[in-house]
Amino acid sequence: MTVFPTIEVEGVEVPKLLIGINSLLGWSHTSIGRDRWIRRYYTARRVARVFEFCIKLGVYGVLGPVWPRLIEAIKIAERNTGQEMIFISTTIGDPKDTEKQLKMLNGLYSPICCIHGGWIDSWPIENRRLVGLEKYLKMIREAGMIPGVACHNGEKLTMIDEGDYDVSIFATPVNKIGFYMFPNRESILNAIKKTRKPVVAIKPLASGRFDEGRIYDWLKWVFEQKGVSAVCIGFMSREEAEEDIQHVKNILGVS
Repeated sequence: MTVFPTIEVEGVEVPKLLIGINSLLGWSHTSIGRDRWIRRYYTARRVARVFEFCIKLGVYGVLGPVWPRLIEAIKIAERNTGQEMIFISTTIGDPKDTEKQLKMLNGLYSPICCIHGGWIDSWPIENRRLVGLEKYLKMIREAGMIPGVACHNGEKLTMIDEGDYDVSIFATPVNKIGFYMFPNRESILNAIKKTRKPVVAIKPLASGRFDEGRIYDWLKWVFEQKGVSAVCIGFMSREEAEEDIQHVKNILGVS
C-alpha cells in the first residue's frame, strides 16, 4: 500500500491527504436536488465502498462531522479492509449536544476533534475573544482528544490563533477562486501564512468549481500555499478518488 507523508499533531500522525465527505453525505454546495439525491443514493455501505477503494490507494484518513451515516461507513470500511482509519472529526448541529457527540466517537480512532466551521463563523465575539469557546475546547480535551477548529473566516482564524486557545490544528478552505473563503481569499491566505498551528486545506477544488481538466494545477496550487500542511479532497465516486489521489501522488512525489 502507498504510504503518504504525514504531519504530526501532538504526537498523532495525520496523513497529508484526507478524504472529504460533503459529496458523500449530501452537502454538495450546489443544489437542494443534488443533496437529496446524494442522501438517497449514498447509504453507509456505498460510502464505505468509496473509503475501501481509497484505502487500497493508500488514503485512510477522513475529515468530517460526527454523523451516524459517516460513523457507520467508517466501521464498515475498517471491517472489510482490516485497515484502521484515522477520523479527524468535527462537531455538528447544536453546541449543547457536544458531549453526546464526543461519546459517539467511542470505538473509532478519532484522536482529533474540531469545532465545526459553521459554529466558528457565527460565534459571538467580545473584545476580540470568542465568548465561551474555551468550554467546548475543554470538553474535547477532557474526552481524550486533541482540540482543533474548522473555520471559513480568516479574521476569526487569526483571532483564535493569536488568542492562546487550546487549539492544535485548523481546517479552512483554500482554493484558487476563494470559494467559501471569507471575507475574501487573501484574508485566509494571510491568516494561514502566520499561524503557528498545522492547517488542513478543505474545499481545494471549490466543491467542483475548478477549471475543467485542471485538477492537478488546482491541487498543486493549494499544496504550494504557505501554511498549508495537509489537504482534504471530497470524492463522490471511486473514479474521482482514483483521479485525484494520483494527482496528489504526483505532486508529493509518492509512488
